[in-house]
Amino acid sequence: MGLLQKTNKPAAIVNASLKPLRDIEEYPIPIYQFSILMGDDVVALFQSVAGLTVKREIEALTEGGKNEATHEFPGHVSFEHVTFEAGLTSSDFFWKWMMDGMYDGRAQKKDFDLIQRRPNPAYSGAKGEYIWEAIKTWNFFNAYPVSWKISDLVLDDSEKIAIETLELTFDYFKLGDNTFKPKPPAP
Repeated sequence: MGLLQKTNKPAAIVNASLKPLRDIEEYPIPIYQFSILMGDDVVALFQSVAGLTVKREIEALTEGGKNEATHEFPGHVSFEHVTFEAGLTSSDFFWKWMMDGMYDGRAQKKDFDLIQRRPNPAYSGAKGEYIWEAIKTWNFFNAYPVSWKISDLVLDDSEKIAIETLELTFDYFKLGDNTFKPKPPAP
């Protein structure tokens, strides 16, 4: 049994308010690619994304004479910083973004889309490579870097690659439209 085996269609959902993933056969493929899209340009590909977290504060109210329960009311919603990791490349885009405004106490805020893709085994190229399809998109607003670093540069293992890490803060993010269609590569 390989990873690219076909799975059965999911059984009918009993609760009509729940919707199945799709009415197609799903391929459980563990390879994913994350990219940042600013405008129409893909500015980076990432192997790891951490911190996609939304939290809601809870305000508790105890009612006198009612000892068995506490009332909880929804409060402020907040977002944690998000951290991206990728193999270090010759691009200095994130370094320049981090250092922009260093002397005047400002940071350049940017909106961007984080796109999660996976290879689509139904569509492969002539040499067996996959065509990547977008499966999730998150839209971030007013983001700017708060931390940039690279892994230690040590010559003890020639198989390792240097990792670039970028941590961003932002006002908020939302789940985007998953109908993203990438531009075809230039010939």
